[in-house]
Amino acid sequence: MTFLLAVTDFSTGEGVYPAPMAVALARRLGYGCVASWDHGLHGWPRLREEALAAGLAPLLASRFTWRGLDFGALPHTDRGYAELCRLLTDQAHGREGDPPRDCVLLAETLEGQEYLAREGFAPYLLAHARNRMEAMAAASRGLPAAAPQVLRFRREAGLELHRLKRAMAERSTVTRVEPLWEPRDAAVTRASWETRFPGADPAITRASEGILEKVRAWRMHWGDWVMPRPMCAPDLDLDEELKSRLRQGIPKRYAAPPPELEARIDLELDLIRRKRFAGYFLAVHDIIREARATRTCGRGSGAASIVSYLLGITNVDPIATNLMFERFLSDARVDPPDLDVDFAWDERDEVIASVFRRYGQERVAMVSNHVYFKPKGALRDVALAHGRPEAELKVLARFIRGWDEGMQGIQDNPAWAPILAQAEALRGHFHQLSVHPGGTVIAPGALWHHVPFQPAPAKEGVSITQWDKDGVEDYGLVKIDLLGNRSLAVVRDALEVLGDRAPAPLHWNPRLDPATQGLLARGDSMGVFYVESPATRQLQQRVGKGDFETLVIHSSLIRPAANRWIDTYVRRSRGEEAYAPSHPVLGSLLSDSFGVLVYQEDVVRVGMAMAGWSHEEADKLRKVLGKDDCSVKLPLFEARFREGCAAQGIPPAVVDEVWDMVRTFRGYSFCKPHSASYAQVSFESAWLKAHHPAVFFASVITNQGGFYAPIAYLGDARRHNLVVRGPDANLSRWEFAAEGDRGLRVGLMAVKGAQRGEVEALLEDRERRGPYASLEELLERVSLSVPTVEALGSGGAFDRWAPDGDRTRLLWTRLGGIPEGVRPRPTDPFDRASLELELLGLTLEIHPAALQRARHGGAPHRAADVARPGHQLRFWALVVAEKTVRTEKGDLMQFVTFEDETALCEAVAFPDAYRKRRRPFRVGDILPVAGKSVRQDGLVVLEVA
Repeated sequence: MTFLLAVTDFSTGEGVYPAPMAVALARRLGYGCVASWDHGLHGWPRLREEALAAGLAPLLASRFTWRGLDFGALPHTDRGYAELCRLLTDQAHGREGDPPRDCVLLAETLEGQEYLAREGFAPYLLAHARNRMEAMAAASRGLPAAAPQVLRFRREAGLELHRLKRAMAERSTVTRVEPLWEPRDAAVTRASWETRFPGADPAITRASEGILEKVRAWRMHWGDWVMPRPMCAPDLDLDEELKSRLRQGIPKRYAAPPPELEARIDLELDLIRRKRFAGYFLAVHDIIREARATRTCGRGSGAASIVSYLLGITNVDPIATNLMFERFLSDARVDPPDLDVDFAWDERDEVIASVFRRYGQERVAMVSNHVYFKPKGALRDVALAHGRPEAELKVLARFIRGWDEGMQGIQDNPAWAPILAQAEALRGHFHQLSVHPGGTVIAPGALWHHVPFQPAPAKEGVSITQWDKDGVEDYGLVKIDLLGNRSLAVVRDALEVLGDRAPAPLHWNPRLDPATQGLLARGDSMGVFYVESPATRQLQQRVGKGDFETLVIHSSLIRPAANRWIDTYVRRSRGEEAYAPSHPVLGSLLSDSFGVLVYQEDVVRVGMAMAGWSHEEADKLRKVLGKDDCSVKLPLFEARFREGCAAQGIPPAVVDEVWDMVRTFRGYSFCKPHSASYAQVSFESAWLKAHHPAVFFASVITNQGGFYAPIAYLGDARRHNLVVRGPDANLSRWEFAAEGDRGLRVGLMAVKGAQRGEVEALLEDRERRGPYASLEELLERVSLSVPTVEALGSGGAFDRWAPDGDRTRLLWTRLGGIPEGVRPRPTDPFDRASLELELLGLTLEIHPAALQRARHGGAPHRAADVARPGHQLRFWALVVAEKTVRTEKGDLMQFVTFEDETALCEAVAFPDAYRKRRRPFRVGDILPVAGKSVRQDGLVVLEVA
């Protein structure tokens, strides 16, 4: 049996088939073995998975270029695989490298075959219809040839897609580009291939079969965990070292350790020892200690571990919070768990740099993201390849929001039909690599023994694996997520400003603070980490509880498709719907959430309890729910779930109810340890807002940390009776700052067009020599460019010297004053508001909605009027948040948050109203709004007309 070499979409600018299509084609063509034939191993894990699922044998291979000639390699030993990975790694980093030993080498040309032969290798010529003469010449010289078929494309449409991808890669047009392939390269069935040259040549056939036999005999490492080793003595007993560090951590976490602590420690340590996982915990602990970060937040399933808690990796007590350790690590778990640690966003890059320095560039890489074509990018690239002008694309881009939204409108234009068809054909195709937000792998030795890695795009000194997160984890490399979190910086900076007024860490428990709980119960959580979205704020308001346990539930319950069950949960939590478990199993598993599945662990628990699955089987369902191909695989799990429930005697109605909840976990969902970890940060953030709002808002806006734009946070600050003061050359810092308990000063960072270096020079001069008496003195003492002076002046930073706030008159100062006879028009409050909106992204005296209302008239009502249900309203408003969703029927609708100077209000544009609009509401829009205020489940919202 010969094999197929598949060029996939991971051969950028060339390949036309994603792995599922390539594998399906290989099977239809009659092949039982398929190899990747791309430059690099980026697509290997995906092709491997697809091939195994289709019953095909996957073969690992890669093309490479060496000394200007093209080759390919198929490893047949571990050494061969490592040498291939090393070559690919070297070449990605600009080093030539050496061809790998212990690999079957295929040369694309006779010249390449002869060159490698002279270097002491035994390569085969890759024979095909276009190089018949070369194959015959190789045979005459005693050089072997082999003829696995190369799958480039099957039909004319594939060749056209190849030509398009060439044009896109070369930033050219389809009419000008030269394709790499020609019609003779079209794939044929295996039977047809083997009846024509070169497949029909007996010597070539024997060589091809010999290659297959050789490479199939090798079993690649896959699935065995590859652990990092901490930076400690090589002969150190890692299990004993871990136990010692835990003992040191107990008094730091507990004044009085709970009675079950020792048993929990013993349980976890025993499993960690058997899994040989101690080195991983120690390595993460080393990273945190070395980083000396001010604040961290260990999260994800690792927060369920008492070991993580005692080491200071996580901050939530898993015993007190009743977290399920098996969600993180268990005997049945075959894939490696990972620890996620958040650092303040402005400290994270240095943390990662310290890992590379400490362990060495050959042992460390960040994980790549495989980015697939999105609608706007696909349409833009295809249109450019067809010669459409840039200006036309910019107009078009405003209407495209997703594959199913905005693209249909182009179909009415015949000129765009082929472009749209080709853009649609790119759906699901690999586009480019990016860097995972924080996933990092540390190998015990050279990382190229396991995976090739290459320089990260736009990250100096950082490498990334060729595989994405799924590929890395499936192989067995244990990932450490080192992530950036802006809210940790918010809490850090706010506590630093408070100084002596900040609570002592050992005695600070915001979870028990009544004012903080009250703020959360009211849904007054704009700016509060993780719970500030409109959906979460409304859920808090509907339930009216602000305790920690409720917040943990709510932060997990807000997810796509869960609306129906959220309503059920709310009614039951308020006592409006009596809750009686539909089955005793649900009563024991879901009592805290009134029978509603909330956490990923709930999916696992019901799979085990209702369907009789093992933990491993149930965990597979949890994983599938988060995968891109969930829609394909979920029906198989549903059938098995229903069969298992029937065998357990579970009534069909109960199964329907539970499975309906399981489906809401598609896309993304959270485990309880993750939500509890984030809820801890939420409470710290909420405590600051409840007790020190000026410091809180200043820190939120400075760190750009939150769901909303700065203008929305300033609106909320005013609703909390804070006075917002504009930028001032003598009073403002670079960052936003609290002035007393009730003042909030805009930072000079907000002034667009002002050069940071020049502004920092101004601030340094002011600190060293004192405030400025006049604008003239400022310009004498500090060298500022004209754009910086104009930006600061127009933005209000020089208003203290502006007569009656006239910024126009003031700006003549830099030119020596107003010439005689010139009478510039004064800057009135409306002009100032327009300048502020343009330069600061906010306004100080007049709300943007009031500004538009004054200019355009109409709209007699205000956002505050929405609080009185039953009225038809029209008012000007600023859009501060929006979310477009689909109904169960597939219709588009939108949730919107509006604001004017009187209030914040929530609104909904149902499908009919959504269709009437030319385009959806967008954040930052300032526009007239019409609708009716209605009461929905205890909340008053605006139904947009």
